[in-house]
Amino acid sequence: MYVLEKLWRGDICPMERRIRPGSEYQQRLGQFRERMEDILNMLSPEVRARLESLIDLKSDISLMEYEDFFLYGFRLGAGTMLDVIGDYKGAFRES
Repeated sequence: MYVLEKLWRGDICPMERRIRPGSEYQQRLGQFRERMEDILNMLSPEVRARLESLIDLKSDISLMEYEDFFLYGFRLGAGTMLDVIGDYKGAFRES
């Protein structure tokens, strides 16, 4: 089956990738969560709510960035493939 078929049928969903257990990413994410919780626990309920709202907004912005990075990378890869399979009109010909 072609990748585009898998994508169309929902068999591929980049947003659903899982974190590899024991990876450095998982370890750092755990550290981040612990430190964030420590800081949040120091704040008054009002300040905590405002900070959480700010964090949620940043998460939304990050998702928009990641989507754009994905689309740009896909378009760049597709453009590269078109260059590879297209006619080459350089100064020299292939042997």
